[in-house]
Amino acid sequence: MDKYIIVTGANGYLGYYVCNRLLDEGYLVIGLTYTHFASRLIENAGISYFEYDLTKKIDQNQNLNTYLKQKNIIAVLNLAALLGSSNYDKNYQVNAEGVNNIMHLAQSIGVHRIIQISSVVVLKKIKGPYGVTKLEGQEFLTASNFDFTVFIPAMILGPEGLGLNRVLKNVFRLPLFVPIIGTGKQTQHPIFVKDFAKYIVKSIELPQTYQKVYEIAGDSVISFRDFVSLILKIKKRKKILVSIPVFVASWLGWFFQKTQKVPLFTAEHVKGVLQNSNLNTEALRIDLDFTPTPFSEALEYSLNIIEDNWNYYLQSRDEQYIKR
Repeated sequence: MDKYIIVTGANGYLGYYVCNRLLDEGYLVIGLTYTHFASRLIENAGISYFEYDLTKKIDQNQNLNTYLKQKNIIAVLNLAALLGSSNYDKNYQVNAEGVNNIMHLAQSIGVHRIIQISSVVVLKKIKGPYGVTKLEGQEFLTASNFDFTVFIPAMILGPEGLGLNRVLKNVFRLPLFVPIIGTGKQTQHPIFVKDFAKYIVKSIELPQTYQKVYEIAGDSVISFRDFVSLILKIKKRKKILVSIPVFVASWLGWFFQKTQKVPLFTAEHVKGVLQNSNLNTEALRIDLDFTPTPFSEALEYSLNIIEDNWNYYLQSRDEQYIKR
């Protein structure tokens, strides 16, 4: 019998890679989409898309509810999140209450398996509205009786990732200098987007991953300063790294989030940069035989695709339909 997987946020950055991986593994995909500044849809007989508002219960969309009850759905993957807003109520509606609505959806169609994508921010002391509400949503699920798995990633490294492209814009927007917030010694622990998609999909039918929370990251913990230096080395460029006071960066972040649809960075990003990321992936290695792509290889792959087009990936663009 055909096995269907529901994917929320299916037209987003991670969603595109996860949907491709699901198709590679022989699953059929029901992609629930939302308004996204860089929406990508896959043209393939194995995937069907439906618009779905995560802030509303499935009962309010009877056509979709009826459709779902006719399929052999074995899991719901919740990849959706609200990004770029400092408003707590808006974050709560999507990142917390949205998880409740996903649980309601799963219960209404008789599905016990839910995979939730959280964020490294939930582990940090300073969370902001995004981190607080992502943690609230995660806790709604982990307190339930569902067969859940939660993945907590740090920066998701890939060609289309806002995180990497924001760094690239910062590195190359000035001819001789690269501004670094504070000392630049705080660490990042990126996970390659293709690896992340692979292990999300791999976990779907593995009972040893049920009712588990995993931290997921790559093979290298790297300081932001060293991250920038490696980018310059791969791109064969030389620049001087200059420290910028934290209060200046915070003010710029606040200004960008008020004036740009896709902010270069926000005040929340500044807070995140100033806190170390160093995740523990040992449980993944035990349960999923986790073997990440080497960081330098993942970074070089991403930079080769981006070339000098980081601005393209930071701007709103028309919805893409990609055949496979």
